[in-house]
Amino acid sequence: AAYGVVSKVVLSDGSEVWLNSGSKLIYPNRFVGKRQVYLSGEAYFKVTSDKSNRFDVVTSNGLQVSAYGTEFNVKAYEDENKIEATLAKGHVEVSEIGQPISRTLHPGEQVIYYKNTSRMEVDKVNLAVETSWKDGKMIFRRANMNEIVQRLARHFNVDIKLEGEELYDYKYSATFTTETLNDVLLLLEKTAPIKCTVIEPKQTADFTYSRRTVIIKTIK
Repeated sequence: AAYGVVSKVVLSDGSEVWLNSGSKLIYPNRFVGKRQVYLSGEAYFKVTSDKSNRFDVVTSNGLQVSAYGTEFNVKAYEDENKIEATLAKGHVEVSEIGQPISRTLHPGEQVIYYKNTSRMEVDKVNLAVETSWKDGKMIFRRANMNEIVQRLARHFNVDIKLEGEELYDYKYSATFTTETLNDVLLLLEKTAPIKCTVIEPKQTADFTYSRRTVIIKTIK
């Protein structure tokens, strides 16, 4: 899925997968017995039920999410220090490849896997917040600025830089659907003493263009 775009693919068994911006899914043209795909980034899976053949999602950091037929979300961007698996329907098992211990999730639960310590935590979450991206929405519920910046950068395919330590303490609750990047930045400015500056792409020496950049800083 290109940056700034949500893509959808239907696998050979009828399973549907939505890929979030900047994500990659590796899968066979046709499953033969075992169903296994490899994910880098974020995807929402609607898995066709097959009691004889498990469906495995393997991430680049050795985490595996397994189910026989259900709906779940996996967020496994390589530049983030954690992997998140969220269950919408049915049940899934989450485990490290090669390890006997697994966690079973129930609908509305999320497991967070910390890459640097191999630690897993399970908690209840707001499903709409975690999965609404596949429907073109961004929902934040008391989200910190760092999370907001990550999601906005991927959604709008821009680089965002924060200037000022106070920014990391700000929390926002909002729902965005058809708003443009400028609309979102204007709303952020109205709710806190911050200034958002957009730097448009410029042509470089090798005739390519830089990415659009947003600088967010506090107003003293």
